[in-house]
Amino acid sequence: MKKHSQSIKSKFTALENHFLNTFFSGIYISANEFINIGKKVDLNLGMNSRELLIKELLNKSDADGKLNQVVELLNTLIQERVDKYNSLSRDYPGSSNMLSNLTQKATSTKSLLARESRGNPYE
Repeated sequence: MKKHSQSIKSKFTALENHFLNTFFSGIYISANEFINIGKKVDLNLGMNSRELLIKELLNKSDADGKLNQVVELLNTLIQERVDKYNSLSRDYPGSSNMLSNLTQKATSTKSLLARESRGNPYE
């Protein structure tokens, strides 16, 4: 069985894995949302699995000098989800514990995104 996801070497592996696992990221970003972010920065992403899309989005934007724009768009998307969680928490107080946990994870995802986008200064 051939794995295409391993054919692209990525310096964003930790971030990619974080986005793919809702348990850690606190949010779910669909394949269509990744494609739309790519379109906003003039990156043509083919229809692929979410795994390949996030890998392609981060690596192509980095190579094209558009990583900061992608990070900004991802942060905006994450913040929209956090705002939605907060709104739902107010409207449905019984869900506030679960939504608070998701909010905390999404906020830490924004921090990870910022840290990973800066890269390793020793490379």
